[in-house]
Amino acid sequence: MVDFRTMNGRGEFYFIRPGVSQGNDAGIIQGRHDYPLSADGQAQALSTAHWFKDKNIACILTSPLQRARETAEIMAGELGLGPVRVDENLNELDTGLFTGMTPAECRDRYPEEWKSFQRLSWDGVTGAESIEDLCLRAAALWQTLAGLYRGGKKNLLAVTHSGILQWVVKVTFGQKDWMPLVPMSNCCINQFTLDNNLESEIVRYYYLWTRLNSHPFPDDAVFFS
Repeated sequence: MVDFRTMNGRGEFYFIRPGVSQGNDAGIIQGRHDYPLSADGQAQALSTAHWFKDKNIACILTSPLQRARETAEIMAGELGLGPVRVDENLNELDTGLFTGMTPAECRDRYPEEWKSFQRLSWDGVTGAESIEDLCLRAAALWQTLAGLYRGGKKNLLAVTHSGILQWVVKVTFGQKDWMPLVPMSNCCINQFTLDNNLESEIVRYYYLWTRLNSHPFPDDAVFFS
């Protein structure tokens, strides 16, 4: 894991889920199945881009899945940024046996697995990605982001998914358990702020999650009509 105390200066790391996808609309456990954004999801991505207009984003990274790439590309276009950067470590959690099914289908077809899921979360589902692997992937992502930061890209935005985003947050606290969960709504803002002054006589380091699941949309926005 990155030692944030060794990173000079100030920067912001932003993480968002994609906008609502057609899979979300169908109530499907998507995992790594590819679904495009719905019309509402496209509107969410555009509205979220407006929130980022004054945030001086240097680079947008994205999961390889279509719903994430679409979100990232809409935002990059609106913010006047160059091509988005695909990073495999931003890919969604592998949801194993339940991928592509609704919760009701999972419960009906695999009742024992469903009971195990209720007790153990994804650790109880055959073929799902393990906590150990998720932690390693989240830590590797932080190493990538730290490298970009040290290279001068101080404000970064990553478009990812709720399964892996849980662990992007949890590894900064050293936590290795699914519970408690952090709410992760579509296109809501998760912001990690780094504010270190390591070159003055008084060495100071400061980093924290300043936003978790923060709603960026105007009060009159309608996405779920």
